Amino acid sequence: MLNNSRHPERQKKLEAADKPPFISGVALKPAPLSRRSFIKGSVGLATAAVAAGGLLRPAHAQFGFREYLPYDSAHDVHYGTRYGIIEHHHPGMDATGEKFTFVRLKYPGGDWYTNIVNYYRWRSDLKFTEVLAENTTIDVEVREHPQYVDIDDEGLFAYPFLYMTGHIGIRLSTAQVRKLRDYFERGGFLHVEDCDVRLKGGRGGLRPHIYEMMRQVYPEKKFERLEMSHPIYHTLYPHDEYLGGDKRIRGISDHDEAIMEDDRVIVYFCPSDLNCAWEGRPCSPGGEEQRVWAFEQGMNVVAYALTR
Repeated sequence: MLNNSRHPERQKKLEAADKPPFISGVALKPAPLSRRSFIKGSVGLATAAVAAGGLLRPAHAQFGFREYLPYDSAHDVHYGTRYGIIEHHHPGMDATGEKFTFVRLKYPGGDWYTNIVNYYRWRSDLKFTEVLAENTTIDVEVREHPQYVDIDDEGLFAYPFLYMTGHIGIRLSTAQVRKLRDYFERGGFLHVEDCDVRLKGGRGGLRPHIYEMMRQVYPEKKFERLEMSHPIYHTLYPHDEYLGGDKRIRGISDHDEAIMEDDRVIVYFCPSDLNCAWEGRPCSPGGEEQRVWAFEQGMNVVAYALTR
């Protein structure tokens, strides 16, 4: 573990007996947050996407992509003997507002479910959701099982925040690319991670595919390096030093990147993989201090997405 003499509060958290190395007793300054404004503007957009042919056959049917994770159509869940259950989340489309749900984006062409199913220490998304609920005043919906939404779902537009990760690739249709751009133009936020940036000689497993995906969605935009002074590192927890997820590698995954709309982040890309740290994997080179940072930064990103 790193020497935490410069961070006495963080040291206290790590030394708390019989407690996981998470943050305690810190709450958002604003009142509890909701998705009301996003949902109010989303119903018409979702309808327009259907009318424009944006909702086509499932992506695996279009491209011959076979789902590696079994799907139970009777219960509308993905599952497996070593995977557990991943529920398809179906939001209400009324404009009354509802709880924040940490929802993963299911996309064609890759292992969208990575870490959510391969048990290591905890289920990553579920553990992060619990930590978010316990340590902020965000009104979080905590389900028994992790949640996902398919990119072809009409309900995609009900979520102001989507999470995406994987190792392999992304294969989107023209309609799906157009739908993602509609999502961002409505005010949506995407948190993306490369689950193993060490692949392909340090180019990453998902990284080149994310670059290509966003080139298709926004040909006029490029990923920009995020400096530590950016508000996304200070929304709830002040981060002046980049510790990263479980794989911080100098020159490869020692900073985050973003697609910007004016001065607002709309796509946050983290190559150091916060999600694997949330799953409980060993964090290198910083150990448990790095894991604490990963949970803190995840909460920073959610709070940023809901308040910007």
